[in-house]
Amino acid sequence: MRIGVTGSSGLVGFNFCKEALKNNDSLNILIRKDTNYLKQIDAKIFYGDLNDKEILDKFCEGCDVIVHSAAMISIGFDSYKEVYEVNYLGTKNLLDSCLKMKVKKFIYISSINSYNKQPIKDRLDETRELVKSGSSYDMTKAMGQELVMSTDGIDKVSINPTSILGKNDFKPSRLGKVIKTLFVGKLPFLVDGGLDVIDVEDLSKAIYSSIKNGRDGEAYIISGKWRSFKEINDSVQKNKDKKSFIFFFPKLFIEMNLPLLSLFPKSLLKRMADFNGKFFPGLENLTRESIENIINFPKNIDNSKAKKDLGLKISPLDKTIKDSIYG
Repeated sequence: MRIGVTGSSGLVGFNFCKEALKNNDSLNILIRKDTNYLKQIDAKIFYGDLNDKEILDKFCEGCDVIVHSAAMISIGFDSYKEVYEVNYLGTKNLLDSCLKMKVKKFIYISSINSYNKQPIKDRLDETRELVKSGSSYDMTKAMGQELVMSTDGIDKVSINPTSILGKNDFKPSRLGKVIKTLFVGKLPFLVDGGLDVIDVEDLSKAIYSSIKNGRDGEAYIISGKWRSFKEINDSVQKNKDKKSFIFFFPKLFIEMNLPLLSLFPKSLLKRMADFNGKFFPGLENLTRESIENIINFPKNIDNSKAKKDLGLKISPLDKTIKDSIYG
């Protein structure tokens, strides 16, 4: 079959392309510019973005399935309008082209952040309501998911991964950058929180399975297991000859001081974050939104639906960390 993939230069898109090629499928990829590592992917290339409807039509033509993984990941410094144009309007444009070109199935790569995380301690599954307020990223991904799920005339599936980590993280991703900085011993402190981590190869296999086995109109949470940053750091240290010390700010201390960030202009916070990132790569991502996500990430996420329908399997954390460092 021929599969169209957006976001193929990103962590999810690239690894999914590798998975599809293992299964002898043909690929169309939509990119804005060339990157050296994309030469590893045997695909028909279309240059453009999600606002170029003429290119989108050509990209979708002849495809059986579209896997839409392109998105603007915002951690609080980008304008809502910019994020909305990519994550919602871009998705709408792509859907319109799919319908026009008679694509059979649309796989939307959404996010766990599309779901309302409250109440934190309750089980979070696909029946949880989508967010109605929050960060630009959370809101626009939820809106995109709602749009896809309500579109007639095409089979559609939503894939909602948790925090993604693993091999072929060339850019790298926000979490991938933290792992690499921990490995080289240049990250002196972290927040005493955690995230649910899913290996990108496990996610890619689940996405591929959703083409055949994903039920029309269904969403699938692709989660691994909640991991504390202390646990993640311990796994990183196993790959080092010389261990490094990391200080973990207590959760209570962070919660007490987090409101102070609201007193500063966003432009100043961005300059401060960029300054931190020059000395400690990864810390430029510690915005109020990302910190709140770390200290309040749900621990009781239910991936049983994906295991049953898509055959989701979970890799050990040490494998995922090692792939992130060396892969």
